Amino acid sequence: MKKGRSRKEQLTLKRELILTTAQRLFMEKGYRAVTTREIAKECNITQPALYYHFADKETLYIAMLERFVAIIQAQLESVPKDTVAQRLEAMLEVLSKEHPTSIMMMVHDILVEFKEDNRRHIYYLWKQTYLNPFVNLFEDMKEDGTLRENISPEEAARFCLLTMGQTMSTWENKPQSLAGQYTLLVDLILHGTKAP
Repeated sequence: MKKGRSRKEQLTLKRELILTTAQRLFMEKGYRAVTTREIAKECNITQPALYYHFADKETLYIAMLERFVAIIQAQLESVPKDTVAQRLEAMLEVLSKEHPTSIMMMVHDILVEFKEDNRRHIYYLWKQTYLNPFVNLFEDMKEDGTLRENISPEEAARFCLLTMGQTMSTWENKPQSLAGQYTLLVDLILHGTKAP
């Protein structure tokens, strides 16, 4: 740390370094494979220094996730309100650009490793960040009569996210550019496979 910074500034910078490092490692390897010792080593600090900021690995993961989803939520909210197809494709591109391809591994880790209270909190974060923006899009379709009567906006949103997660999990190498990657997927989500 540079001299001249107050203790509070130094602690804030250290906390940010820990969160950034933890995010990179958790997203690359998954919750179970990463240790606090590894995170501390990457940050060039001791484990006790890490525990000064975060009580345990689970607490660190939750803090990292809260910061991570706030960024995604802001990006999803800034997607232009073009046509439904353009909006949906842009939203999927945000998620695939920002989120790791190992979404299913993360979900599994959370279900197996975390305490019930923390699982509920993570579900709330997921719902606010991921599900609700897609529910809002499909509610707009419901209002203008373009969503099938027998499908709720939440069912459509869940289907969309599940389909996107499955698509991402099949990528061996994430494409450099995501432009156009979701055109077919959006077409299938909005129009199905049946010829008109």
